[in-house]
Amino acid sequence: MNSLYAILFRSLNQRRPFGLNRLVTAEVTRTVGLSAAIPLALGHWQYVGNTAQGHRPNSTKANQPNDKKKPTGKGKKPRLTEEEKKEEKRRRKKVVKDFNEFIGERKLKDWRKLCYTIGLEGEFEDVQSCRESTPPENRPLLILISFHPHQAIKAVHVNIYDVLEADRIIQAGGKSRPQQFPTPQALSEYSVEYRKVYPREKVIENQPEHAMLKHIFNPELEEKLQREREEKLRKKKESKLKRKEKSQREKEEKQTETGST
Repeated sequence: MNSLYAILFRSLNQRRPFGLNRLVTAEVTRTVGLSAAIPLALGHWQYVGNTAQGHRPNSTKANQPNDKKKPTGKGKKPRLTEEEKKEEKRRRKKVVKDFNEFIGERKLKDWRKLCYTIGLEGEFEDVQSCRESTPPENRPLLILISFHPHQAIKAVHVNIYDVLEADRIIQAGGKSRPQQFPTPQALSEYSVEYRKVYPREKVIENQPEHAMLKHIFNPELEEKLQREREEKLRKKKESKLKRKEKSQREKEEKQTETGST
């Protein structure tokens, strides 16, 4: 108690605001309900009830024992058991091997084979260009202009596992087409649910599997990229049309000048 009176007297002389949570004592034994407060750079102690444990208000969230870390990332990969992981690894290794056998030498005939297998129709004169590509039932696929075959393939949302299965049926003498999905989101949900995800690290750039590649775990990004591709194709068509119209006008003007002379 003598120590308490001494502290009160010193606080009054220094004209400092008085509060229970600002009591300072060098004694180890404290009054129940109060805890020692050291007004240093480390912060001060607060009232903590009938415990000798303090709490620093300046401490960060990382130091709080009750804080739970939220999972990061947008992926929707399902958690697998160890046995399922081994099976998944085996399936992915096999699908890469099967696709490489399916696509062969990656020449024009192999690109055509892929286009026909996934349901694209049209004349594919070379690897770098194709004329008209329409899926079954004569439904228009994209703007009807000449574009690269990988652009035609990109416009179709199919799963590589299903493409290989359709090819096996065709090779056996049957008729089959892989399921076409209306949006990248629909393809994503299907691929994740049935664990039909082609390993991205095995994809060869500018090759058929790259043209078929979709952002399965981020379909929103895929839809954004698709809109950008369609906008690019639209601008390309408009530019080509403007050049044609300009050329036609110049030709007509030249004919007019020649006729007037």
